[in-house]
Amino acid sequence: MGVLDNLLEFPTRNPAACILEFGKDLTNAGPLNALVKTVEIATSRTDAAAATIVFEDRRKEDGDYMVADSGLLARWEPIRISADFGTNREEILRGYITKLKPNYPPSGGEVTLEVEVLDESALLDRAHQREVWGDEAELSDADIVSQLLTDTPIALSGDSGAGQSGKPLNQDGTALAFMRNRASANGYELIFTPGEVYFGEKRLEAEPQPKLMVYAGTATNTLTFAIDDDGNKPDAVEYEVAPATDGAAAETEVVMPEMPLLGAVAGDAEGSDLGAPNIEKLSREGDEDAATARRRALAKAEENAFKLRATGEVDGALYGYVLRPGLTVSVDGVGSRYGGLYYVDKVVHRFSEEGYRQAFELLRNATGEGTGLSPPQGPLAAATSVLKSLF
Repeated sequence: MGVLDNLLEFPTRNPAACILEFGKDLTNAGPLNALVKTVEIATSRTDAAAATIVFEDRRKEDGDYMVADSGLLARWEPIRISADFGTNREEILRGYITKLKPNYPPSGGEVTLEVEVLDESALLDRAHQREVWGDEAELSDADIVSQLLTDTPIALSGDSGAGQSGKPLNQDGTALAFMRNRASANGYELIFTPGEVYFGEKRLEAEPQPKLMVYAGTATNTLTFAIDDDGNKPDAVEYEVAPATDGAAAETEVVMPEMPLLGAVAGDAEGSDLGAPNIEKLSREGDEDAATARRRALAKAEENAFKLRATGEVDGALYGYVLRPGLTVSVDGVGSRYGGLYYVDKVVHRFSEEGYRQAFELLRNATGEGTGLSPPQGPLAAATSVLKSLF
């Protein structure tokens, strides 16, 4: 009996079934579902989503194997993986098969086929291109990203940012590498979800995803939850600014996080009375202009501001939704200091005989319930202002 059959026969609650669809018309795997042993999908706000599907394969009387010779699995065949909760179905990954790994051990009853999958961004990482963008007409970074998506099934998310514009840009690499470079230059995130890509700032003010419930009686959906509350991360970033005149020494500027707080008290407020704040120094990269240097420094400062990292696992059937990176989620049941909004960094989805589990990593730049929409204005901000005047 395969893992999908086990999930469908779970006796005490409606399970979350894994739906696999293959080929250009995304045909349901049908009888192959019964041969699935495990499905694992790793999603992240910084990397491509990747999946590994392990099938139990069986040899038929004619010598062919039920899975490997089914005609559904081949390199660069489209695939869609969804979670079916009974009342709703949500896609987790849409992409392409990139590797097949059949394994024939001494026992013929233990043959497996491992299938590796990458999300749709894999289409943008195949061909090396040399292109000058904006040489004849002024283009924004969003314009360029849209053009790079032409002839792919990927759309640019409507809430993406415009990015920079006004100067020609040289592309010497794959479309994906160039898009990641432009995201970095803007301090943006590049997050692929089924059918689209988001190119923009962190969406901390977007509608939160359904709550993760800890110690909430029958409403509990979270199996484990732990927090790393780190006081050693830098509070601000100092970066080099191009000298005003040739031959002059490089100048520096200090930047602090400017993103909304996911709580009542900024993470860098604790320890702000100890004197000078903890400042990370960032070197210039090549001939980047001042605006790009500042955006890169600000992005680093905002990553450092996530002084809280939570890890845990949610029961997918009890949660009833697909938890997605790049959006916020509220955590309830961990007290007033640690309860509230978190930013989802990574989620690993796993379907197995044990059911559907989602292992997550969450980030937070504040403590206490409630949110604020401006950077901290306490002693740390004052100390940083003094430092700015010294450089």
